[in-house]
This record gives sequence, C-alpha cells and structure tokens, in this order.
Amino acid sequence: MSILIKDTTPMERIQIVKEALDGEYDEFYDDYVAGKKEIAELNSEYSEAHAGAEKA
Repeated sequence: MSILIKDTTPMERIQIVKEALDGEYDEFYDDYVAGKKEIAELNSEYSEAHAGAEKA
C-alpha cells in the first residue's frame, strides 16, 4: 500500500497517521492529511529542526 498523497484520500491519510501512532492523531501531520506535504518531507523537516537537540 502506498502512503503517497497522490495514492490516498484524506480519510486514508488520517488512518495511516493513526496506525503509525498507535491509534492517536498528531496535528503535526495536518499538512500531510491536507495533501500539502508528504510524510517523508515532514519527518525530514522535524529531524533537521531537532538535530542535536538533547532531551532533558
């Protein structure tokens, strides 16, 4: 199954996010659900923004 925006509906994308997050939904993925950015793009942006950040 493809998770690409072009291959899914918004409802399918919500389900994909929920399945990946053990039934939860995170607003971080709103741009994916809306068809604006792929999951890989969002995850890459998150990684770049938090690279080297230490957890307390």
